[in-house]
Amino acid sequence: MAPPSDFPALHIIQPTQTHHCTIIALHGRGSNGPEFAEELFEDKSSSDLTLAEHFPHCKWIFPSSQKRYSTVFQEEMDEWFDIYSLTDPNTQEELQVEGLRDSISYILEIIRKEVEVGLVPPSNIVLLGISQGCATAIHALLAGRYRLGGFIGIAGWMPFRKQIVDVAQSCNDGATLSKFYADTLGLTGACRSNAQDNVTTPALLFHCADDDVVDVELGHQLRDALMNSDLDINVTYKEFVSGGHWIPGPDGFDTVVDFLRNQAFISC
Repeated sequence: MAPPSDFPALHIIQPTQTHHCTIIALHGRGSNGPEFAEELFEDKSSSDLTLAEHFPHCKWIFPSSQKRYSTVFQEEMDEWFDIYSLTDPNTQEELQVEGLRDSISYILEIIRKEVEVGLVPPSNIVLLGISQGCATAIHALLAGRYRLGGFIGIAGWMPFRKQIVDVAQSCNDGATLSKFYADTLGLTGACRSNAQDNVTTPALLFHCADDDVVDVELGHQLRDALMNSDLDINVTYKEFVSGGHWIPGPDGFDTVVDFLRNQAFISC
């Protein structure tokens, strides 16, 4: 299905050297693409470099979510999908369907254009998301037709986790996973048909134990869903004692740099 056309303009940071690779980075609830870009590039690794400086061949795409009505806050806000509870994301899951469908379709269209128009190999594209952006991006990874170069999930969780695990454990078949996305989220015509598409995609997940927005236990559940099912994504999980709902200082940024350089798009 075609994605909605009412998403805000993409915020794009162009590479400072020849373009070899692309990172698509999804913000959390209540934020937007430009704001997330500013925050992400404020912090530095132990080498005193920002992520953009570490990867001068990389193009950074920061999409912004639509404004949606929040059932909990009873007002419109920037969010990829509505959610009733972060204590138990399974509560009133039906509220998440429309936003997830629209947002995943939108992210898949960004990836398609980057591959088909921008001529970037899928193996040189990485999806990154924080919080609700991570929750959206993980489904874009699983539902997409391309095997991407990597996935980075920061302080996130997995919507419809139990259903995904049940599908993956019952039958490691791309058509079955596609049927889940079609039946549950209404994502038709966008899902992969080959179960091996993402079999070797490396994923870095990390969470801080003192996160007071998304409990670290939800991060454990995301980790276990990817590691212990037949989705066969190659997961690296890092947990930090402190750092809150963010990347925990130079150590955290060093972890991202090492992952990108040694497991994802090594050539960049």
